[in-house]
Amino acid sequence: MILVANGCSHTAGAEIEEPSQGECYEKAWPKHLGDLIGCESINLSMSGASNHRVVRTTIEFLHSYISLENSNVKDLFFVILWPGMFRTEIHNPEGFADSGTYFDGGWCPLILGNDDDYKENLDFASYNYYKSWVTTHDRYHNIIDFYLNVLTLQNLFKFYGINYLFWNAANSILQNEKQYEPFSMHIDNKLYPKMHNTNYCYTALCHASGQSIAEGSVQSGFNSHYDEEGHKWFASFLFKYMTKSNLV
Repeated sequence: MILVANGCSHTAGAEIEEPSQGECYEKAWPKHLGDLIGCESINLSMSGASNHRVVRTTIEFLHSYISLENSNVKDLFFVILWPGMFRTEIHNPEGFADSGTYFDGGWCPLILGNDDDYKENLDFASYNYYKSWVTTHDRYHNIIDFYLNVLTLQNLFKFYGINYLFWNAANSILQNEKQYEPFSMHIDNKLYPKMHNTNYCYTALCHASGQSIAEGSVQSGFNSHYDEEGHKWFASFLFKYMTKSNLV
């Protein structure tokens, strides 16, 4: 079995060691979960990642893995810690390469609220794309977009017979309302068990269990990323759920 994790900064282990640290895979929860299971772990996550990036990089990984000689997708187990829905990304490999803005293979993550940073670092067209995205995507649009991303990976995994578990990274406005039933009815609730319960997202669980914010996150003023002990605790939490649900 190979554990493959994807998500945002909460999966990447951001700021565990120092302020503004993008990732610390060796101390993040996927590594600790792999150790508990007794298997290899691969971390595809990146700080600032959107749900679009999660889907894109997961599909890219699957293509690379399937291309390997003697590979078997049934050896994989994916755990996706879905980021918040007010994020997207833009591809422009020619845009401001020296600034480090397009640091994900020509992709740049876009997060609601980073207007000043994008105004300074993005090229004119990309910055205007960001402004257009902010002003034209309402709550309904973002929630539908979220469901479409989740269903894309859920159905891809089921098509290949790949085991997986979905969880939320942080609180979101996602609610199980009647208008979203055409999408929510297709969600496998056993494998995305707390999709609509904000009390069970990663950050809420760590907070409720008394986990500590990483010193690097305190120093940066972000105060949102948990330390290695918090990641170990969450890995244990997921392992217990996976064991109880006969997923491993």
